Amino acid sequence: MPLWLLYSLSATLFYGILNFLYKVAAEHKLPTQAVVFISACTVVLSAAVTITAGGNSLDFFMQALPYAAVNGTLFAFGALAKFRALKLAPASVVFPVNKSNVLFVIVIGLVFFREMPTLRQWAGVVMAILVLVLISFEQLKRTHITKLHGIGFSLLAALCTSFSMTAGKLASTRTDRLTYILISYSFVTLLSFGLYKTRIPQRDRERTFNNPRIYILGGGIGILNFAGYNLVLKAFAAGSMALVQPVFALSILIPIFLSAIIYREKLTFIRIISIGLSLASILLIKN
Repeated sequence: MPLWLLYSLSATLFYGILNFLYKVAAEHKLPTQAVVFISACTVVLSAAVTITAGGNSLDFFMQALPYAAVNGTLFAFGALAKFRALKLAPASVVFPVNKSNVLFVIVIGLVFFREMPTLRQWAGVVMAILVLVLISFEQLKRTHITKLHGIGFSLLAALCTSFSMTAGKLASTRTDRLTYILISYSFVTLLSFGLYKTRIPQRDRERTFNNPRIYILGGGIGILNFAGYNLVLKAFAAGSMALVQPVFALSILIPIFLSAIIYREKLTFIRIISIGLSLASILLIKN
């Protein structure tokens, strides 16, 4: 098995569980900004401990800074958008739409890296668009406007993730990975804390961090994020973004089925078809 595929599949497992923890946090109605803040702090701490224990230095700080600034900002807004989407729509709706970032990755490849998709990849793009059409049509029939908002936030998260991953691809071969992760999530920490201070009412702020679930879920998300993103960067360094991202997108299956089992979310016919089309799209794009 090639290294890029091994790294991608391992990251897929970590991020699949991570995304389900986002769903759990949304079900408990935990403040979005607070969860992202705790998880980002955990990533920063994990990176700092790893750098110190390994005897590494921050010699690549200035080299990593521009990539980390872009990645950290986009990741923060993408995570907040995804968390918001999960509060408005089921996981079986949010995650297939969110993984339309594969479509955005191909567009980025066309514009910035001069990559030209094959006919099979274009067929995958059409299937990815069809997923969005099917899920949106289902929600229109149900006339739940909040779930349509959930689709919008899922698309915003997908767009942010696409450009975030592009920054990661560039950084993976140009700077030190741990330094890049440390600086990236320092930006996420600052942004999420600033949004928390400005968006959460004072009366709610006083009791937010008295809830142990914030630390359990935020810390778990942070540890999985640190391990998973490190693997993604290794995969990017060993292979192309056009191959890594479609494999990585398989992570949607884990939170969808866990949500169906634990939270009894209904897997409608259209949603099952959408999941199947998502996987078919990924396989066509990969090939």
